[in-house]
Amino acid sequence: MNRKIIYIFIVGFITGIICSPKNQRIKFENWPQMKFKNVRILIANNEFLSNQGFAGASLKEMENTIIIFPNIPKNVMFTNMDQGYGSVKEDIKIYYLDKNFKIIKFDIMKKEKGFSVPPKDTYIAVEGLP
Repeated sequence: MNRKIIYIFIVGFITGIICSPKNQRIKFENWPQMKFKNVRILIANNEFLSNQGFAGASLKEMENTIIIFPNIPKNVMFTNMDQGYGSVKEDIKIYYLDKNFKIIKFDIMKKEKGFSVPPKDTYIAVEGLP
């Protein structure tokens, strides 16, 4: 009986991994954005775009691109780990600003496994290539 339960659990677990949906990546040209001569500023104005960030982007897509994350909630963490959109293929520099746009911290998040925790008074985060 125990063997059967273990077998069913393993088969169910593997099936869940295989069948779990991959998040659909929104192409950068479909994001809210501002364009200047050689710079594109993307605005992650909802949770879906915030979760995606640079995940799955090619180096060419990342070059000359800045992402602004407005209204950072408390207890949030920024990561470069694959959460269903693909991995982040380059190191990312992230700045944290308070409500007065004062820079209160910056980090370099390593590609594929980097993470960064915003300081207490963070209101906006800005990411780009270092």
